[in-house]
Amino acid sequence: MSITPGKVLALGTLTAVLIWLLAVQAAAAALVLTQKDSGRTVTVAVGQGLKVDLNLGGGNNVVAPEFDPVVLTLVGQSMQSVIGPQGSSARIVFDFVVRQAGQTHLVITAKGAGGQEGKPEPLLKVKIVATGGGQAV
Repeated sequence: MSITPGKVLALGTLTAVLIWLLAVQAAAAALVLTQKDSGRTVTVAVGQGLKVDLNLGGGNNVVAPEFDPVVLTLVGQSMQSVIGPQGSSARIVFDFVVRQAGQTHLVITAKGAGGQEGKPEPLLKVKIVATGGGQAV
């Protein structure tokens, strides 16, 4: 069997569609974590999406999330600022996909909280237990 440009294009398109379907499936089945979940152990399946939705007070800066990249992959993040009568705040959302079975701690901290410049304040610290055989994502 010979490989033609048309077959290569078809294979590339099929691969792109499969990756897109995997991302859509992960987003649809995403588990949402907030500050209230801090201290918990969370069990998730390989391929599942994980969304972290955090609220920050004014003057806080989020430090990059800490996690094992073998177990989790950060696939997106967004931030929305709000200024209201009680001052300013922000909502930050991190989107992850579980890549492989294993365990990791997911830690997200902020600096500048409570007027203590430079002292990190944990916003979220959870233990992630990723389960599932099959192929890693």
